[in-house]
Amino acid sequence: MKKRNWLVCSFILTAGLALLLTACNKPAAQESKQESKKEIVIGAVGAMSGPSATLGNGTKNGMELAIKEINANGGIMGMTVRAVYRDDEADPTKAKSYIEEELLKEHADFIIGPSNSTSVAATEAFINQNKKVQILNIATASALIDANQYPYTFRIMLPNNMQAEALVKLALAKGYQKIALVQDTSALGAGGLADMKKYLTEAGKQSVAEVSYTPNATDMTPVAQKIKDSGADCALFWTLGADGAKIVKALERVNYIDNLEILGYTGISLPNFQELAGPGATKCSTIGIAAWAPPRSDAKFDDTRQKLYEKIVAEYGPYGPGKRDINPSTIATGYDAVMLLKAAIEKAQSVDSDKVKEALESGDQFKGYYANNYAFSKTNHDGVNVDEIVQLEISTDKFMGELAYRLDK
Repeated sequence: MKKRNWLVCSFILTAGLALLLTACNKPAAQESKQESKKEIVIGAVGAMSGPSATLGNGTKNGMELAIKEINANGGIMGMTVRAVYRDDEADPTKAKSYIEEELLKEHADFIIGPSNSTSVAATEAFINQNKKVQILNIATASALIDANQYPYTFRIMLPNNMQAEALVKLALAKGYQKIALVQDTSALGAGGLADMKKYLTEAGKQSVAEVSYTPNATDMTPVAQKIKDSGADCALFWTLGADGAKIVKALERVNYIDNLEILGYTGISLPNFQELAGPGATKCSTIGIAAWAPPRSDAKFDDTRQKLYEKIVAEYGPYGPGKRDINPSTIATGYDAVMLLKAAIEKAQSVDSDKVKEALESGDQFKGYYANNYAFSKTNHDGVNVDEIVQLEISTDKFMGELAYRLDK
């Protein structure tokens, strides 16, 4: 009997000791796994060919600069950084396929992009289901950021609702009374229209016309005629570069280009707007981040941006025909996306998505080059402050090239 009791006690002690050792060793095992990780993989998907190729290629250029710099200085916590790039051609179906490939086959730890809002909408649910931190550096659709629905998605670009607010406030501050709203019939256009109407209504104003058109329409004369018929003294353009340029040309044909001011969201900052609009581009202005838009009297970047700009020129050459066709601020967003991840990983002392997410949501300010700082919280995953937005001049020689000049208010 005594022997039997001794065996039972021995079994209980052995089992308890095993459980204790397992519990003690679990964090150690996790730590060992962290220490054994040699490489951080960042997946990037965006349009690198087609009409919006400068967006995806700008992201890629900026990421390349940041990764080169990081790896030359020992990596992140001793881990080298590698990026996997995929060109989705702004096609949501391709974007979804590439995101799945990067997460399931390439085992990406983090995702940057996609560059187009429609591609993000097709992929971010899958990214969040897999609990991978995603940084949006280009896509602007307001609904893409929702800390409850998409808890792992963060943005460092101006969201559409913030841009709409800035455009409306700018138009009203300049004293315009007859404002026309111009946008395409896509989801992006519909969202922009809703945001602009919201801020006009809050200001106690209404537009004189809401003018919609089919994306990539060949003849924009009907659009221009509707603007003219409304008697608008200001038109808020929620258009991409090529479409916006065609509308400007149409306004010239109906002899109304000199009768109104055109204020456009960042979609008209694509280089093809300048190329296709020609001299009419000088009748337009857009909005952007103050840090990349000095007054014309300065005609230079500040010291912080100048250092990054010199790296861009050294790696990709100067801006101009037959040379680099991507403005430096777009490249800066790709650079910042990688550097933001680096800062968050180092703050978290981990590549675990939940810990990196928590670090981003801390409320701390993360230094940037596109914007001066980025700050997020548990309820707000848009990192740019509206106070950094200014009106930018559009001219045929400098628009969105090396410098986009700020218009004095």
